[in-house]
Amino acid sequence: MSESNTPSSTTKDKLIADIKQVVADADALLQATTDQASEKVAELRIGLRKNLKTAQGRLAEFEATAVDKTTEAIREALQKISEAANQATVATMEAAQKAEEAAKKAAGSGKDAAQHAAEAARDAAQKAVAATREAANKALDAMQDWMR
Repeated sequence: MSESNTPSSTTKDKLIADIKQVVADADALLQATTDQASEKVAELRIGLRKNLKTAQGRLAEFEATAVDKTTEAIREALQKISEAANQATVATMEAAQKAEEAAKKAAGSGKDAAQHAAEAARDAAQKAVAATREAANKALDAMQDWMR
C-alpha cells in the first residue's frame, strides 16, 4: 500500500464522496422526471436506475475492499513491530548474558569493579527489554483498539 502510484487515503475519500454525490444527484434527477411521460425519458430513467444500482454496489464493494486492505496493512505492521521487538529482546538478553559471563570471569580474578559494571549492564539491558516489550504492547493495543 505504500507504493508511490497508490492514491492517498484523502484522495480515495474524496473520490468516494464525489461518486456518492453523483449517485444522489442522479437519483434526484430520476425523482424529478417521474412525471415525464415520453417513451424516451422513460427508457433513460430505466437505464439510469439500473446504472445507479450497479454503481452503488460497486462503490460498496470498493469501500469494503479498502477497509480490508487497510486492516491487512495494519496487521502486517503489527507483525513487523512484534518481530522487531522480539529480535531486540533476544539481542539484548544475549548481550546481558555475555556481559554477566565476562564479569564472572573478571570477578574470579579479583576484579569486583568489573562484576559491578557487568551487573549494571545486565540491569540496563533488562530495563531496555522491558521498555521494548511495553512499547510493542502499547502499539499493539492501540492498533487493536483502532481496528475495533
